[in-house]
Amino acid sequence: MDTVEFSRTVPRELVHRVSLTEVFVTGVLARDEDTLDVGMQIPRSHAFYRDTVGCRHVYDPMVLVEAARQTLIMLGHQLFEMPFGTKFILRDLALRDTDLAALTVRGVPTEVVLRCRVLRRFHGREGVQGARLSYSALIDDRVAATLECNMSWVTATRWQAMRAERRATLGLPLHAPFEAHSSERRIPEDLVDRKDAANVVISPLRLTPGGDGTGTARLVVDTGHPVLFDHPLDHVPGMLILEAFRQLSIATAVETGTLPSASAVLTGLSARFTGFGELDLPITCESVRTAGDGTNAVLRCAMKQDGRTIADGELRLTAAPRTRC
Repeated sequence: MDTVEFSRTVPRELVHRVSLTEVFVTGVLARDEDTLDVGMQIPRSHAFYRDTVGCRHVYDPMVLVEAARQTLIMLGHQLFEMPFGTKFILRDLALRDTDLAALTVRGVPTEVVLRCRVLRRFHGREGVQGARLSYSALIDDRVAATLECNMSWVTATRWQAMRAERRATLGLPLHAPFEAHSSERRIPEDLVDRKDAANVVISPLRLTPGGDGTGTARLVVDTGHPVLFDHPLDHVPGMLILEAFRQLSIATAVETGTLPSASAVLTGLSARFTGFGELDLPITCESVRTAGDGTNAVLRCAMKQDGRTIADGELRLTAAPRTRC
């Protein structure tokens, strides 16, 4: 039986990465018209996805989210034949059914098969303009997590028109300055389960008066970050938004007593991206606890800029196991 390739990564251009170390996808094998197997390898050492003071024995499920995002871009080029220069827009994504035992770190890098199924093709006057995919992340034929992702794409000309219209509405110059380093002070790294302060993406937590379990913070934008800003962008990337949601949710859950410590693993996620986040305007994040039992916590999140919600979602955090999973 044919198997997916694991011996090398796909060309970085296919997943819109510049750094070779940020390419997680290793190959693709079509099973039928709507089903494909995509290979990925999870590195045992990574400056961002393995930067944790929590359970070092478990991989960060967020790396599966990034691999799913890369996969849909790759298939946009290979399966749907979108030319290079096409702009991809992440609409929504979800992570479910996370099995921490399956994500246990081993003595060698872990190989994952992302079994992808095309759930829907979105058609426009110029052909397919987007797709929704579901994924089962298989490790040794065991489902480590399931994911779903929806992305659309537009020509470079259409993208420029969209961006110009949005920035004009906000009274901003046509082109965003890429070197847009936030002046916000960062929350201490140990409060968001990070070792490296450079990976902290929110300001210190503020709890709203009244004890309703709502935490707020400002987004810290560092366009020099080698992972979140692997290459120049004219907007806040989706993975930065998700990381801000995670960090704010951890800090909020601990401060409100919903979780015992910041050592928590992301085990569930659903998020929608409803607008562009501009690099040169402040962005506020909000996280509201909705459930928790000391082991798991569920929080609703939103990100707002200039009074408009640009992303929202719900996260599930699970206290990291203290022993090997």
